[in-house]
Amino acid sequence: TGAPRVVKGKVLIGNGGAELGVRGYVSAYDAKTGELAWRFYTVPGDPSQPFENPELEAAAKTWSGGEWWKIGGGGTVWDSMAYDPELDLLYVGVGNGSPWSRHHRSPGGGDNLFLSSILALRPDTGRLVWHYQTTPGDNWDYTATQHMILADLELFGESRKVLMQAPKNGFFYILDRATGELLSADKYVLANWASHVDLSTGRPVETGAGDYSTENKIVYPSPAGGHNWPPMSYSPQTGLVYIPAMEFPGLYGPEDDFVYRPGFWNTASALHLTRDAAPGDLKGRLIAWDPVRGKARWKVEHWGHWNSGLLSTAGNLVFQGTGDGFFRAFRADTGEELWNAPAQTGVVGSPVTYLVDGQQYVSVLAGWGGVGTIYGRAAKAAGVTHVGRLLTFKVGATGTLPPKTAEAELPTPPAFEGTMEDVAAGEDLFHRNCGTCHGFAAVGGGMIPDLRHSQPEIFDNWQEIVRGGMLKDRGMASFDKWVSAEEAEKIKTYVIYRAHEGDVPGVGIKK
Repeated sequence: TGAPRVVKGKVLIGNGGAELGVRGYVSAYDAKTGELAWRFYTVPGDPSQPFENPELEAAAKTWSGGEWWKIGGGGTVWDSMAYDPELDLLYVGVGNGSPWSRHHRSPGGGDNLFLSSILALRPDTGRLVWHYQTTPGDNWDYTATQHMILADLELFGESRKVLMQAPKNGFFYILDRATGELLSADKYVLANWASHVDLSTGRPVETGAGDYSTENKIVYPSPAGGHNWPPMSYSPQTGLVYIPAMEFPGLYGPEDDFVYRPGFWNTASALHLTRDAAPGDLKGRLIAWDPVRGKARWKVEHWGHWNSGLLSTAGNLVFQGTGDGFFRAFRADTGEELWNAPAQTGVVGSPVTYLVDGQQYVSVLAGWGGVGTIYGRAAKAAGVTHVGRLLTFKVGATGTLPPKTAEAELPTPPAFEGTMEDVAAGEDLFHRNCGTCHGFAAVGGGMIPDLRHSQPEIFDNWQEIVRGGMLKDRGMASFDKWVSAEEAEKIKTYVIYRAHEGDVPGVGIKK
């Protein structure tokens, strides 16, 4: 989950892990005593039991069929919050459903409140004042947990107190932050699941391109979204919002044999997430968005999809790190790149600026990691390894980085002795159980080990590691509840095959 916030003597924090089968909420604790002051659940619980408040009783009417409460329902508050002291409103972004597929979660349809919504709560009591749902009946992991910016804008000839958000679903929203009224919603990246948002109803107009209940569909944006957790920034000087955007599709499909697995990754979608994405398929860019005109002022294309959040300053600068190993500064008004510094590693943390004795510094946590590294070849194309370090810059500084560490020689994989039937079965098992950590198509993105390049003792102890928990102290938990010994061997066969095949899947190997 995200970092806590402190408002009016209360520490506010949500929870995470919707795919693991949890019920979302945001909690307020007394900052002095740690006592729970209130908790607001974002989705209704068991409808046969009393509801926690009238809002959840009303929300339950937007869920239909199924037993969502047995698998949590989702709606985790895992990142963005904001507070307006003048209005005394706490704004909370709510995440996706559990599982992702509404066909399984709520087979009778419905909006499934308060999934993928922005909530305005009273920080003293946790009572709901208003809500706006960005993606009714979310079916694609389109969370509304992304960064929210509070600002005063001149819109339609009058000054409005607004809340701005660019959530995963590809639309940039401006709401009246006092009432929740939708003022505008425009696409900031390619989105084929909806044609537009009807401002009279506040609802997206779906195209049908995202309906994967009966067949596979290529949907834009992907589950990673047009914008994820790296924060955007706003410059009152230029009037622009700077968005660390991504653009690539997700391949969703029906999973008719879905069975809920407690504490495991549950999507109920035969999700392929661009398994074989090649370098260049996954796009990333810095967008300078004009919220008043509802369109981009300028864009900068990056090496790929996974880059840092933004920092805009009063000196007409925008700072951003990029996954290919640089920290960069751009002109805030035009997008011209003015400066960059090599980091020897991906820069996906978000920068900050501060003063010490009148001297301005800019710092950023550098290191290659995060969900963007699971996209196999597209992530590996960054050509960086993980080196965790804090980088700090100031005008006139002359410091240098230490020499890069030489990369270790890759071990020779075991001989491939399996069948193509086992490879095919192992591929499916790998992506169901292993791919979200070890990379799609078994190509590691440079953070969690690339299993193809494991040392011989890893292959020799495969069963003990996968099912016996031999490496649990190093983060590799036992999968004995979910993977049989026979299935573990098929996964091993697939990994060995991919080790011989190389980074590009599907080309085959020579025995």
